[in-house]
Amino acid sequence: MKYGIITHHNVLNHGAVLQLEALIKFLKGFGVDAKALSYERNYDFTDETLKAKYKIGLGSILYYRNFVRERGLGNFFFLYKKTKLLARYRKENNLVGSDYQESEPLDGVIVGSDEVFALNIGKTPALFGYGLPSKKIFAYAGSFGSTTIEEIDKKACRELIINGLKGMNGLSVRDQNSSTIIEALLGKKPELVCDPVLLYGFEEELSGMNRPMKEKYMVVYSYDQNMNKVDEVSSIKRVAQENGLKIISPTFYHKWADKCPNVDPMGLLEWFKYAEFVVTDTFHGCVMSLITNREFSVMVRGNGNKIYSLMEMLGLCDRIIGSESMEVILENKLNWNLINKKISESRGKSTDYLKQMIFC
Repeated sequence: MKYGIITHHNVLNHGAVLQLEALIKFLKGFGVDAKALSYERNYDFTDETLKAKYKIGLGSILYYRNFVRERGLGNFFFLYKKTKLLARYRKENNLVGSDYQESEPLDGVIVGSDEVFALNIGKTPALFGYGLPSKKIFAYAGSFGSTTIEEIDKKACRELIINGLKGMNGLSVRDQNSSTIIEALLGKKPELVCDPVLLYGFEEELSGMNRPMKEKYMVVYSYDQNMNKVDEVSSIKRVAQENGLKIISPTFYHKWADKCPNVDPMGLLEWFKYAEFVVTDTFHGCVMSLITNREFSVMVRGNGNKIYSLMEMLGLCDRIIGSESMEVILENKLNWNLINKKISESRGKSTDYLKQMIFC
């Protein structure tokens, strides 16, 4: 069987690449040959500044000049190398196929995972199932991100979304906010499944990885524009000093860290695997901590619905920094037997959903 996957395949984000690779590898176990389908993304809901960031051209010169002024040349060259590195990784691992409009007819197309239903940038019809090259289209672990019902109506996208989702053979999401939105729009609950990275687990790949450095270290996994406040940095440095750890920020440039390795997705998992602690404020930072069984704490920014949903599913809301400090959270060791049992249960439900969709 040949399948296409509609997701954010071309963004500068290791988590997005990992979730695509994980889904492709998991589907291979069902005899499915899958690749991402490329598409032109819509930018109707962004201002000219952000359009210059996403749509590279002459208009991007001013944006990146300001970027260098605000964040420095070191960060700029780090991102340039990261862009080339991820592009090479996608190509070498054959993760992306043809454009969906030029594709041959396929046995099925999966929409997801990631924030495929989010409207923060624009409305891309293909992400809601329109015009895809198959009669069988279903969503796996899709997410509306921070998008709300109010925003959907304000941007006049209710009809577009309802008709697109109604035309799918199956609907599943990875967070409660997305489930609530779909139930409000369609009057039915979608399946709640786990992110592909958590589903696949990368166990075979992890088993063959070597320690990336001799010294003990903690991983900080946060976008470069985040986790730079004085109190946050001070807390991280205090934890590192008290435990004799180096501070490693893989794939993101934080000049206050001891080291910022610019590695591919497998290299990133390698840094997670051998970390003493992980401090993150991202969804996939939590997921990578889980599949590598690392002690971790998480900061929640914005509405944090994806992180809250994941933590609630696994009974880990006490890992969220707030009521307790980072230091206290990291002193309380996790019960990995219990956590892995819950992950296994979620994987079972997610696998059943995929089997039903593929073989029905």
